[in-house]
Amino acid sequence: MPALIEPTGLPRPDVSPALAAEWAAEFFAVDVTAVKELGSQQDRNFLLTTAAGHRRLLKISNPEFSRTEIEAQNAAMQRLTGAGFSTPLPLESVAGQFVELPVLDGREHCLRLLTFVEGTPVIDRKYLSPSLRSDLGSWLGRTSRALAGFQHPGLSRSLQWDLRAGEEVVTALVSFVRSSWKRELLVATLKRVTAALGPLKDQLPVQAVHGDMTDDNVVYALTAQGIPELAGIIDFSDAMYSWRVGELAVACASLFHHELSPGSSGNPLTVLPMIRAFHEQAPLSDAEIQALWPLIVLRGAVLAVSGEHQTAIDAGNDYASSALDREWAMFEIPARYDWNAAEAAIRQTLDVPGTGRHTLPQPAWSPLLPGLGTPAAVDFGWDSEDFDNGSWLNGATEEERILTGAAAGGSPAVTRFGEARLTRATAHSTGEPANVALGVEVHAPQPLAVHAPFAGTVTVSGTPNGTLRLEGGDFAVVLSGAVLDPSVSSGQAVQSGQRIGRSGPDGLWIWLLTQGTYPTAGVPPRFVRASEFPGYAATHLDPAQVLSGTRAEAPPSSITGTDSLLERRNRSFAALQAHYYDAPPRIERGWKEHLIDTSGRHYLDMVNNVTALGHGHPAVAEAAAKQWRLLNTNSRFHYQAVAELSERLLAQVPDSLDTVLLVNSGSEAVELALRLGKAFTGREDVLCVQESYHGWSLGADAVSTSVSDNPRAAQTRPGWVHAADAPNAYRGTHRGEGAGAAYARDAVALLQELHDAGTPVGTYIAEPRNGNAGSIGTPPGYLDTVYAAVRAQGGVCISDEVQMGYGRLGRYFWGFEEHGVVPDIITMAKAMGNGHPLGAVITRREIAEALSSQGSFFSSGGGSTLSSRIGVTVLDVISKEQLQENAGAVGQVLAEGFHSLMDQHALVGAVHGMGLYQGVEFVRSRETLEPAGEETLAVCDRMRELGVIVLPTGDRQNILKVKPPLCFTAESARFFLETLDQVLTDRW
Repeated sequence: MPALIEPTGLPRPDVSPALAAEWAAEFFAVDVTAVKELGSQQDRNFLLTTAAGHRRLLKISNPEFSRTEIEAQNAAMQRLTGAGFSTPLPLESVAGQFVELPVLDGREHCLRLLTFVEGTPVIDRKYLSPSLRSDLGSWLGRTSRALAGFQHPGLSRSLQWDLRAGEEVVTALVSFVRSSWKRELLVATLKRVTAALGPLKDQLPVQAVHGDMTDDNVVYALTAQGIPELAGIIDFSDAMYSWRVGELAVACASLFHHELSPGSSGNPLTVLPMIRAFHEQAPLSDAEIQALWPLIVLRGAVLAVSGEHQTAIDAGNDYASSALDREWAMFEIPARYDWNAAEAAIRQTLDVPGTGRHTLPQPAWSPLLPGLGTPAAVDFGWDSEDFDNGSWLNGATEEERILTGAAAGGSPAVTRFGEARLTRATAHSTGEPANVALGVEVHAPQPLAVHAPFAGTVTVSGTPNGTLRLEGGDFAVVLSGAVLDPSVSSGQAVQSGQRIGRSGPDGLWIWLLTQGTYPTAGVPPRFVRASEFPGYAATHLDPAQVLSGTRAEAPPSSITGTDSLLERRNRSFAALQAHYYDAPPRIERGWKEHLIDTSGRHYLDMVNNVTALGHGHPAVAEAAAKQWRLLNTNSRFHYQAVAELSERLLAQVPDSLDTVLLVNSGSEAVELALRLGKAFTGREDVLCVQESYHGWSLGADAVSTSVSDNPRAAQTRPGWVHAADAPNAYRGTHRGEGAGAAYARDAVALLQELHDAGTPVGTYIAEPRNGNAGSIGTPPGYLDTVYAAVRAQGGVCISDEVQMGYGRLGRYFWGFEEHGVVPDIITMAKAMGNGHPLGAVITRREIAEALSSQGSFFSSGGGSTLSSRIGVTVLDVISKEQLQENAGAVGQVLAEGFHSLMDQHALVGAVHGMGLYQGVEFVRSRETLEPAGEETLAVCDRMRELGVIVLPTGDRQNILKVKPPLCFTAESARFFLETLDQVLTDRW
């Protein structure tokens, strides 16, 4: 047993803060004004503040560590500093020494004063982004390269943290673990580690290592945008010679406790970005790749037993006792994971091939279920036609219904391997669902005989319908729910084709594995996450191969085909038509306020104001299908739907507006409205509002001033377009109470200026709330004054309701109603067709007829039978399902939640909007209102990881755009608020 893991252990030196200050003054002539003890398991560390305002680290090492060892640590710090890293550096004592040796309790202790590396330990961040994990891996690789040729006699040490002695440490200290089940798991796992590492140890390179470059010993600093950047490496107490790959294993183990919450099992693959980045700096050998996961597990085991040991012999060590839970997580999460799947995932990440399913020969197999016949097809995937109206959310109940229905004709029903089941995914979840099948499920009206597909040995566990396992050659078949045949006993050798059992009453689960994937008694998981499936697929094969005796096709490509599909899109689809996110999920299905990707994950949709009723609304689907079967043609033909839709629209507006024109989109509606205004007034000049968006077409773009949509808006604006200041009472020219009147005076003055210059405004266009700016409210006293001034000069006023209309504001059906005004022209789209391209212009007949001298107006799809029928249906549903009322009620839940978050998080500067069109504005300072654009983008990216689609908006891109479908529920609102709170708390 190494000396450093004797049962007496290594209690910390008995040094008080007062004694630390005395030694600092005596040995280093430091005038200490403040002392703070920092955590350590075996040493004593004190942060000193000097009279000169400097921060220094006083380190008293455990007396078991020799001066040579301490000098080696100093040399390692200096070497990494020379390689460009920020590390502590030793300072000379009064006697000109870097290490002093005061005597305490009759023993010399190495004493050092070190520079203090400013920063926050990464361990303090609950969430570690993929980029931060990647940066950690890159630093690990770079330090490994820098230390590769470093030699010092003090690095030849006997430490319990040296993974070369890890198995011995666990064996020596496991008895200190108080929980019996934990001890049993540690002992069983240690046997697996020994078996895995035994053939590899002599192939693992040994060099100088930091030894403990974990989240606890790497510090970061925040950029001005709140993004963490690695700043330095601290605590070289474990510098030694050891396996190079052990440095990576130690760091990987430290990641598993992050993001854990009650009931969470953690995601073992969180380490992949770190491993990839390390490999890019210091390429791993094949032996190191094979050893990495067992070493990660071993590191966790060493931490678990050492923590229990340390608290037993040093009961007052709060640092050690507080770490017990996270140290157990560092062991248990990787230990319980499939080690073969982990290695396969690592190899795929590094693009280093290894052994697995594709390298094994395909034998000739006998059918596992000879009586299977032609089974009924069962589809639980994202595109399944067996699902409708969110039925998959019933989970196992829906699975049973479909399986029973498929087998109703007398044929067995068989599920698909590698399929991401919708029934195993849920809404309102921040985690990736475990829903990809690692086996197949067989349900039959009558019991099916089970035959051995190859020669091997049968074992069985559990009764009466237990787990049957057949192992032979390179493969194993595992069946859950099988009954062993009376002619066969557990442990018996059987021949290919021999009957070995039958299916039980609840059906069979069947896995096909490469041999040795699990211990004999191990049962594979039924479902794994989509991100894990590629790793599992290296050792888990499609059982359809043994059902039929022939090789099966690969699992559904939708699990892994997102990247290739994006490449196809980028090759053929113009880049101008951008996509959200750098690595977007592949969204192929939706239901209500949820978007669903091909892995079955449900995302809360906070941005689709186009799909006002929600995704997949059955009434719209049925109306569209019925009309398609009857007729679809343009509005120059005579049919009922176009008249019905026009009448329904007029019923929603003031009586003075009596004429409807139907178009395809909001851009087309604005374009038409501008032409109507010009034709009616005979004037070309238009007044619009800064920071607004009205569309992409030539005229609509001309009056769009938002630089987030057109960065060159000011330069490309034609001379007939004039822009008034955006009436933003929060951050604009005029703020607070009275801002509306002040902005109105400015706009009226501009109107008069244009009139006096001989270019009077014919048309004024504005949203009643500035939508793309984040639903910024138009302050009271503005819109009515401007409308009156425009009309006094003979102009007309357009209210662009493309985003604000159709009940979205809750309290009002149209945004202009909030201001007590009646526009001359209303434009609308988006919500009108619930995603079908449909828009409208509503005006007075005299204004519409002014355009007649330029020819008749026509829009092929705008007033078609299909578009009109869908438009009527949307209005019906809004009324029947009381969606306007819902927008008001749920919008209030959101507004109250946003204001509560504003009280808790300084980043939230303001809350805009009402109903289900709101904006949460992020600022770096509530005094200066500096926009937090980068932070907003980071929040949106993190929200997507947690299952919420929300995007930035506004010219400064610092506002969360909150405009979900009108069916949005209070439950969804609370989930969104809780998730946003989590992100603002844990950061990004």
